[in-house]
Amino acid sequence: RLLHANPGASGRFETLHERLAGGALNPEDRLIVRIRKLMALARSRNRHEAEAAMLKAHELMRKHHVAILAEKTRRNFASVFVGRPALRHFREAYELAHLLQEFYFVEGIWIQAYVVEKGKMGRVLEISGTPRNVRMAGYVHDYVRRFIDREWERYRKERARALGRHRKTDFALGVIRGFRSTLLSRAPARKGPEGARELVKLKDPQLDGYVRERYPSIRTIHRKAVRRDLSILDDGIQRGRRLVIAEGVAEQAGDRGKRLPQSRGSDGS
Repeated sequence: RLLHANPGASGRFETLHERLAGGALNPEDRLIVRIRKLMALARSRNRHEAEAAMLKAHELMRKHHVAILAEKTRRNFASVFVGRPALRHFREAYELAHLLQEFYFVEGIWIQAYVVEKGKMGRVLEISGTPRNVRMAGYVHDYVRRFIDREWERYRKERARALGRHRKTDFALGVIRGFRSTLLSRAPARKGPEGARELVKLKDPQLDGYVRERYPSIRTIHRKAVRRDLSILDDGIQRGRRLVIAEGVAEQAGDRGKRLPQSRGSDGS
C-alpha cells in the first residue's frame, strides 16, 4: 500500500494486454451483443443510419454501465497510456481527454512520461477504468485523432492557402465539440447556464477510489483563454457533427492500431 503496488503481481500474473483482453464482450450477454451489432451498423455508408446506430449503441453502453454501478460488486480496473508522450500537448489533446471522461466511463490524468526522441521527461494522458471501458475509450481516442488529421488535410486543400499549426488546433477543437454535441443530443442531460445542455455524470466511487489510491496528490491546472479563428472553429464543428465512431473488425496482421481488438474466443476468432 505504501508503494501503491498491485499485491497480485506475483507468480502467474496476467500482463496488461491479457487483462484488457479479459474485458472483451461476452457473447452470452444479450445487451452487449446488441451494442456490438449497432457499432457494426455504424460502418454503414448511409450517414444518418450510421449516426443513429452509433448513438443507440452509446445509449445502451450507458445503460449497461448504470446497471453495473447499481450492482455495487467489486470490479477490477486497469490504467493505460493513450496517445504519445510529448513535451508539449496542444489544446485539442486536453479537450479530447475531457470528452473521454464525459462519455466513455473512464478517468484521465496527465502524468510524467519519458519522451524517447527528445531524451526528456514530458507528459502523457493515462486513462483508468474497467478493461472494457479502457479499451473502448482508447479506441475512440485514436479514431478521433485520425479523423482530425484526415479532415484537416482535406480542409487545407479546399482552402488553398497556408494554415499554421495553431489553426489546426482551432479546427480540431471544433471537430471535438461538434462530436460532443452529437453525443450530448441523446445523453441524459440537464439545463445549465443560459439554457445550455449539460451531461448528467455517473459517479463511480470504486473508480474514484482506485485513482485516488494510485495518485494521492492530484491537482487541476487552468489554462488561459487564447484567441481563435472562429470561422475555422465553426468549420471544424460542422465536420465533427458528421463524425461516427464505428467498431473495427478483428485485428489483422498489418493493421495494428487501427481497429478495436477482440480477445480470442469472444466471437470465434
